[in-house]
Amino acid sequence: MPQRPKAPPPETAPIEQLRGEGKARLGARVKLSDPDGHQAEYRLVTPDHADPTHGAVSVESPLGRALLGKSAGEEVTVERPRGPLEYTIEGVYF
Repeated sequence: MPQRPKAPPPETAPIEQLRGEGKARLGARVKLSDPDGHQAEYRLVTPDHADPTHGAVSVESPLGRALLGKSAGEEVTVERPRGPLEYTIEGVYF
């Protein structure tokens, strides 16, 4: 059976451009705070590298989807089975 040619890798912006944009993307570390003042930091990863107990959150998870494309100062709502949870993005780092 002939193999299909592999698709070229997706083009990604240079890391300097991502830093300048300050938007949460795959590979970014995102610092969050909740309304009670509790803070947490997560790294956005692919689903096969997700390990929430160690701060690695899949971009396909509810939290990951809520964070993608967002910047420091923005508020996000994460839909959960127990009800929505709101966070403020304190910082996005690469």
